[in-house]
Amino acid sequence: MNKRIGIIDIGSNSVRLLLAEIGANNSIRIINELKEYLRLGAGLDKNKILSEEKIELTLKTLATYKNICNAFDVSEITAVATEAVRSAKNQREFLNRIKNDASLDITVLSGKEEAYYDYFSTINSMNVDNALIMDIGGASTELILVKNRNLVNSISMPFGAINLMKQFEINDVFEKDQEEKLKDFLLKQFNNLEWLKEAKGYTLIGIGGSIRTLGKIHRKSINYPLNFMHNYQMKSTDVTEIYNLVKGKTNAQRKKIKGLSSDRADIFLGAAAEISTLIDLCSIEDIIISRNGIREGLLYSHICKDNKPLDNVLDFSINAMLINHNIDIKHAEHIYHLMNSLYEALKPIIKHSINLHNIIRTSAMLHDIGSNITYYFHHKHSLYMILNSQINGLSHRELVLSAFIAASHRDDNLSINYSDYKLIIGKDDIEIINQLGLLLRIAENLDKSMISIVKDIHCCIDNDTVIIKTISDVSPSLEVKEASNSADAFKNLFNKKLYVV
Repeated sequence: MNKRIGIIDIGSNSVRLLLAEIGANNSIRIINELKEYLRLGAGLDKNKILSEEKIELTLKTLATYKNICNAFDVSEITAVATEAVRSAKNQREFLNRIKNDASLDITVLSGKEEAYYDYFSTINSMNVDNALIMDIGGASTELILVKNRNLVNSISMPFGAINLMKQFEINDVFEKDQEEKLKDFLLKQFNNLEWLKEAKGYTLIGIGGSIRTLGKIHRKSINYPLNFMHNYQMKSTDVTEIYNLVKGKTNAQRKKIKGLSSDRADIFLGAAAEISTLIDLCSIEDIIISRNGIREGLLYSHICKDNKPLDNVLDFSINAMLINHNIDIKHAEHIYHLMNSLYEALKPIIKHSINLHNIIRTSAMLHDIGSNITYYFHHKHSLYMILNSQINGLSHRELVLSAFIAASHRDDNLSINYSDYKLIIGKDDIEIINQLGLLLRIAENLDKSMISIVKDIHCCIDNDTVIIKTISDVSPSLEVKEASNSADAFKNLFNKKLYVV
């Protein structure tokens, strides 16, 4: 029985709702996501009293979210609040009013808990071994040191995109003395963290709206072909360039920068200075952006027993897609087995030194995903669906290669304009697509009946021939015939005759 849950995050900049469905094998399907920029952090006065105006806005938003959850038959709502509520002197009054008016129980997360859920969302949606995670919110910043996929150290510091601008009275133009004072303050805070030295040279994984904005600005500036943010990669030089761009402009001018929304233009500068300071201090070269955060961390805590991270991020993501789209998992697994067997046997003539395992697994398992739209031309639908899905555990390059390879499992000479993706893949990658696409086509034809008649294969490579010997309990005449149709394409790619027996 599928279960629908709602997760509400009352942050210092925005209040968000995530609606998700948990299905078979703990598969996750996101149903809806909403946000309201209420800026609770800006509603705290010098005595840390949350203003009546902000309380009323929050109550109105939460009442709306509660109604939406009811309309979607949500069985469980998890609602949390972070730094603005955490530091408010009138916190108890605020929580009681939410309880009375919206019938919601709010859990105020400690800084350590907030950092933990940032970690948990990252470790379950990215292939991360060693990294420094940074989450910049409206009124707090979390830093998390990850080693060998384990959370080693973490801290939540009480400054973020909103209160940094307020503290240093940055209203429009960023004066040089303001920048110096802000950076001196940030350096002092970061240098107090002895363990931060261990992150020197690590990849920085960025969480939060301000860091996503960095990615959006960069994506727009280079006309990046993919329209999603998770796992987007940048260099420290890109961050420095964007920081130098925004700090020399007024608020009105910042609003005209592509990728920088008008809702964030007036608070982005403090966050950008914070990121720039950290990457300089820790000699960070690579930045990866995560679209996930504490909401997704809370979501994963619903499915991960004893809060133990997923064993395999990619497999979990692939299986969730197969389940959500009602695809034959047994057939997908068998195609993967046959394709991988072909790849391992033919490595001597494929001649690619890079690890292609994730690409082979993804393209084979998801090659039929487009049939959920319609069987006819489903390989074209598979291309689109993979390209526009957030498949956790894949780099953007691996995602693009997987999509093109999956689309190649039919032999109607699908036309793909690779030049549209030249920022992600190169000439060598096109050869990989052609070679693995052909192996996938052969594997698909070796299970043409979709009942695993061909149990396995054995390959023999000679000077000018390749023989694929099928292993089967009954005569696989249909499968042999269909797979043999790829002989001409095989000769063109590998300069060897193909025989399937």
